[in-house]
Amino acid sequence: MSAEEVKAANGNADAAKDVQDLLAELKGDAEKTETQAPAEEDEAAKEARIIAEATKLGKEQAEQESKGERKPSDRPRRNYRENIKSDFTAQEVTDNHDEIRKQVEFYFSDSNLPMDNFLLKKVGGSANHPVELSLLHSFKRMRRFQPFSAIVEAMKASTVLDLVDNDTKVQRKVPLPESVNDFLDPNVVKVFENEAMGRSVYVKGFGEEGPKTQFEIEAFFAPFGPTKAIRLRRAFDKTFKGSVFVEFDTEETQKKFLALDPAPKWNGKDLIIKSKKEYCDEKAKDIQSGKIKASHRNGGHHGGRGGRGGRGRGRGRGGRGDNDRRDWRERRDEDQKRGFGEDRPAVQKDARGIPVIKSTEEPATSGQKRAREENGASEHAAKKVDVKEG
Repeated sequence: MSAEEVKAANGNADAAKDVQDLLAELKGDAEKTETQAPAEEDEAAKEARIIAEATKLGKEQAEQESKGERKPSDRPRRNYRENIKSDFTAQEVTDNHDEIRKQVEFYFSDSNLPMDNFLLKKVGGSANHPVELSLLHSFKRMRRFQPFSAIVEAMKASTVLDLVDNDTKVQRKVPLPESVNDFLDPNVVKVFENEAMGRSVYVKGFGEEGPKTQFEIEAFFAPFGPTKAIRLRRAFDKTFKGSVFVEFDTEETQKKFLALDPAPKWNGKDLIIKSKKEYCDEKAKDIQSGKIKASHRNGGHHGGRGGRGGRGRGRGRGGRGDNDRRDWRERRDEDQKRGFGEDRPAVQKDARGIPVIKSTEEPATSGQKRAREENGASEHAAKKVDVKEG
């Protein structure tokens, strides 16, 4: 074989070898790809499974939390205010300056303002902000005073309130103490109630309530001396208990009433009459002995102011309102002012926003809440009432 033929044969052999090597390399890559593909698919499937499990866990946790939350009842809410039978719009229209002045002065008095959530917020507690007369005129027990100009003229003679802002607003001459905030504080209320205890009485036996009961009881006590407040006591459902708390102007007036002989009667029937302190002491003993249970309805005594607006809140003269029906934002703001709070642990999530799965060995704290601190724990069990200043 010639040299050229040998060279050509070697070249062909080299080319064939290169082809074989290339085919082997391609085959190896193919086999490698085939073996790697299942592994990559396994990783993707595993991640998808984890995501699915985490999503499911998140949904289950949300469902558990929603089950634990209080849901509004499907039943229609009972309107206990329908049980208040006294009609505060039934009085005759008048422009009597003395009656106007007495009613407005009561709203801002120590016997009402510290317990009156609505007006207390308007006044700002000890900040002593003025309140528009037009707002006061919208109260149910104020609507009978006509015309509006009569209210302005009547307040010019007040010795405890000032007309301000071109006679459009009224404010106390002497602000409330600095301890009084712009929200109901059970401890502050208790201070004012204790201060009035010595001049207050408890009277029972007035029977069932009718449209004129509030005014008839006010008239009943009028001959016995000046009163600062007459509170009709009510059960949780707003029905009248047939008893009242009466706050006289002084302890001397209270003692004279208790000493009356014969004791006054209501429509010819005997009344149970005692000092408010005696009544409260007796109830405290009955609670301690287990004869009765203490009432903890929202804390404090609740009542009203004789209708301060056209929103179905007609009430006796004075007090603080019944149920807490404020907007949730107001309740939240007041809770924050008192230092209340609830710490809810946030659900931990990864970088993709998926809830983190914790092992069962870890402390189960995600659904727990810190017990709320009750600022009014020492508050006495007072009664829901309707109020009047006589």
